[in-house]
Order: sequence, then C-alpha cells, then structure tokens
Amino acid sequence: MKSLILIIIFSVLLNSCGFKPIYNSKSSNFQVIEITNKNKNKNSFAIEQMVMSLSNQKAVRKVKLEFDYKESIDTILKDNKGDPSKKKLSITVNLKIKNEIDNILATKNFNEEFSYNVQNDKFTMAQYEDNIINNLSNKISNDIIFLLGTLE
Repeated sequence: MKSLILIIIFSVLLNSCGFKPIYNSKSSNFQVIEITNKNKNKNSFAIEQMVMSLSNQKAVRKVKLEFDYKESIDTILKDNKGDPSKKKLSITVNLKIKNEIDNILATKNFNEEFSYNVQNDKFTMAQYEDNIINNLSNKISNDIIFLLGTLE
C-alpha cells in the first residue's frame, strides 16, 4: 500500500516538474537516410536499430552512416594449468558520417572494453558475455547518438 502511494506521489511530481525524455525522435536534429554496415551481426544490428529509432524524419540535417563493428575476446591471465582465468572483451566501432552528397562530416572510433573473471559453468559464462556485449553496444550506440545530436 505504501509503495502504491509513493508511486502516485512520484508520478505527480515528475509530471509537474517539466520532465522531458532525453532520447526522443521528435526532438532529434538529424535524419539517417542510409546505414552501411561492413560486419553484420546481431549486435551491430542492435546499434543500427537504436540509432534509427531516434532518427527524425522532419530534420533538416540528413546523414549517411558507415560503420565497421568488431568485437574480440582476449585472454589476459591464465591459471597454473594453462586455462584462462581472466578475459577482456572489447568492441570497436569505426564510424564515418557523411552528408547527402557523400562528403565526410566526421570520422570517429568508438572503443569499449571490459575485463572479467572466467566462470566454470559454460552456459552461465556465455550468458554473462552476451550481457557484457549488450551493455557495451548500448554504450557505443548512446555515444553515436550523442555525436549525431551535437554534429554541426
């Protein structure tokens, strides 16, 4: 009962304080008219979808994106038996932003890394790596969106 009252109070306060969502396609100042992806996989597709979801169809600035998505898992530390005990997962996205007539407006490399300890259970380890990849991909897509929003 107390939580219901708190939810109602917070919703009333948030509505009256001028809260506006940061990521909103209506307020974005760019329209992505084409995306070229050199390495197509589910994670690069997720980045594409997040950028396209914030593309404003009525924006004056129209851009084309070319990006190259690379991910790698490297062993950092091995135990006495030679089995990996610590790994590093890194994701790199090389981005080119072009205008409608293919003039390059900006080029930027995004790189995110995360080090983690290896677990014995292979299934849990695979889920953990997928979660890390999703989080790093979301961070990179947010950085791309911020770059597109501040591009002049």
